[in-house]
Amino acid sequence: GYDLVGTDGGGFVFGAPGQGFFGSLPGLHVHPHLPVGGMVPTADYLGYFLVASDGGVFAFGDAPFENSLPGIGVTVNNIVGIVPTNDDQGYYLVGADGGVFTFGDAPFESSLPGLGIHVNNIVGIVPSPDNGGYLVVSATGSVFAFGDAAYNGGTNGSNTSSIVGITATPSGGGYWLVARNGTVYPFGDAQFFGDLPSLHVTVNNIVSVVPVPGGFGYWLIGSDGGLFAFGSAPFENSLPGLGISVNNIVGAVPTAS
Repeated sequence: GYDLVGTDGGGFVFGAPGQGFFGSLPGLHVHPHLPVGGMVPTADYLGYFLVASDGGVFAFGDAPFENSLPGIGVTVNNIVGIVPTNDDQGYYLVGADGGVFTFGDAPFESSLPGLGIHVNNIVGIVPSPDNGGYLVVSATGSVFAFGDAAYNGGTNGSNTSSIVGITATPSGGGYWLVARNGTVYPFGDAQFFGDLPSLHVTVNNIVSVVPVPGGFGYWLIGSDGGLFAFGSAPFENSLPGLGISVNNIVGAVPTAS
């Protein structure tokens, strides 16, 4: 199954009842000052992290809390993604300007502002397999590598729809980029299992690509809670399929089997 999350930190669970759901912000009576913009699972899928655009981090299940930007007195409002280190003992936050903030055992390997690169369109970050670096990607599909992270290519503006996310393969030897229209771009050892244009499905609201455990499929997630399954990814219904109308879904995580 899988969990979806909205900008208010509210979760929707699909699949086995109660399995893989570890809480939500409304359930804790927490109302983030700025919207939640990302959700990522722990390595064993027994927890997840949420991040708000001010860098507030919320940990559920076995996800460890390693502090946040408000907690260390840093004021921003442009955080677009969070990703844990491979041992879940730290995490990286990335801003739209390519600024990177590290917590726990996540090493800092510079950032776009630190290199004198000025952008405002970064949409995601993934770590290298040994936590020795990371990749960040822009809405035009430019991928920037730091530390020992391997660059395997990018769309570099050739895509017809804005890139909205990046996710790494389980091996860390590749990654998928996804565009707002549901086009999937595989790089490195990432396999292509299909996308929406190849099915002649027209949308413009995809917000993320989420790989299944093992990497032999993925889901594409729409801002309305629509969900499209490819490869070995199971389809367990969606918010439109349940007659629930929203437009604030920002991400999803697989649940443990």
